[in-house]
Amino acid sequence: MTVMMTVIMTVMMNVLFKPIRFGWDLVTMVFCFPQGCRYDSIIKKGHRIGLRGKVNDSLVTGIGFVDSIIPVGRGQRQLILGDRSTGKTSIFISSIIVSVVFAGFCSVDGFGSKRIFMLYVGINQNMSKISGFITKIGKIWSSLIMASHSSSAASLSYLLGLIGISFAESFMEKGFDVAICLDDLSKHSKSYRQISLIIGKIPSRDAFPSDIFNVHSSLLERCGKMKFEFGNGSCTGFPIIETINSDITEFIATNVISITDGQIYMSRRLFIDSIRPSIDSALSVSRIGSAAQCKLMKVVSSGVKNRITTLRLSASSGSSMDIVSSMSLGSFNAVFYQEHLVPIRLEVMMILLLLVRSGFVFRSRKDIHLCAFLLSSDFLYFFYIVSISKCYLNPLLLNFINEFGNSLSIVIGGVSS
Repeated sequence: MTVMMTVIMTVMMNVLFKPIRFGWDLVTMVFCFPQGCRYDSIIKKGHRIGLRGKVNDSLVTGIGFVDSIIPVGRGQRQLILGDRSTGKTSIFISSIIVSVVFAGFCSVDGFGSKRIFMLYVGINQNMSKISGFITKIGKIWSSLIMASHSSSAASLSYLLGLIGISFAESFMEKGFDVAICLDDLSKHSKSYRQISLIIGKIPSRDAFPSDIFNVHSSLLERCGKMKFEFGNGSCTGFPIIETINSDITEFIATNVISITDGQIYMSRRLFIDSIRPSIDSALSVSRIGSAAQCKLMKVVSSGVKNRITTLRLSASSGSSMDIVSSMSLGSFNAVFYQEHLVPIRLEVMMILLLLVRSGFVFRSRKDIHLCAFLLSSDFLYFFYIVSISKCYLNPLLLNFINEFGNSLSIVIGGVSS
């Protein structure tokens, strides 16, 4: 009788929930049933190359250093790595704030054509961090938080990343723009190592199983951007890796670096020197973002990364620098310095970079506030310049912008003196 009831229940399940195979649960029924997905869709391959489109739209993070020098495109996989408590998660928090506060303006001037849905996946995080994260951004309707604490089961921590990327991929297939933060993959790999050792897999380097690279690559390969005829949705990945003693040559770190399209390295030394965000410009790179960057922003920020890297390397080496170089380094630090959770508009960053390239030196944050006050009357006109530069940029417009920056530097210099 028990066997007969089991067979009847199995047949009824297959008839009522035909798109779902290999079992079902509440999450699958609510989120996957209308689209005809399967229960085993949390483990699958990414979309083939023929369905993917070109990454040509920028994702605004609100951090001036990232948006101007290390830009991130929608559909890109940008790694964030660094030591503990160096501000890695704050980059994603700033992106969430920008997606809500500046989404309407960004859609007008071309910096991000659509609103973006933020998905945070916390793996083996402390309860204090999770509660603080929920307090800060939990009420934002366009964000979703999925987290497991440090005492959770290893199987849950391993499956949480797969479930999160499946949610993001389902939104991408509907035509939405999604950004997912995997915080962090080093703890995810430790959970997978624990499961692998229990089931008897042969350990490899650092006792990790040999297929840990395949797990992370299949996880991040599901990010990308679809073509216009397939919805034009995108899934931007922000995997986070926690290093120990600033060692970026660790096994998991080098694996994820080879998978992703760029990395943002948070330096412990810069964090101690009160440079926030503590991004090392020498070790940070974006392999796709410049192609998705606005033309005007690309022209204004060209050469700035090499210049600030040279200044910081010469300052850290202890060599004798002239006063102009030291003032330029202080000006760069003043421009890019900002407190956490305080997003900066891209237009403001463009004007600051124009003033720095024209020779004006910011000696303190008061000069930046004075600059913003003086630019308040010309802000709408600069909006117009940015909007038309997205489609076409000619030498006459570029010369006008340079003269605009030179005149502003003269005015601000006279007021400061």
